Amino acid sequence: MESVLSQVGVSFFNGITPKGVVSTNFKGCSFGVGGGGRPRRVVLVKAEAVGINPDIRKSEEKVVDSVVVTELSKPVTAYCRCWRSGTFPLCDGNHVKHNKATGDNVGPLLLKK
Repeated sequence: MESVLSQVGVSFFNGITPKGVVSTNFKGCSFGVGGGGRPRRVVLVKAEAVGINPDIRKSEEKVVDSVVVTELSKPVTAYCRCWRSGTFPLCDGNHVKHNKATGDNVGPLLLKK
């Protein structure tokens, strides 16, 4: 188990390390062990924080978009949260490619009328 966990990258919540497993911190994910006498595994996968926004409105100090929901033209509108959309701030599905490449699980923000 130790070699598998070392390959994917593991950090343990509350410093609890199961017997025979070495705690290793990587950027990729976290592995948790719950209380209550039985092991509980929780894996959190996150994209690297560096370079999340590749090239969208880089001249602005902070990119902020506001939407008045009553003015939406469609009953459901998808907004990008991965910063990979070619139609930013609208989602174009590029998060699927991003998720496969990074192991992330980001999806769009859906605004409904």
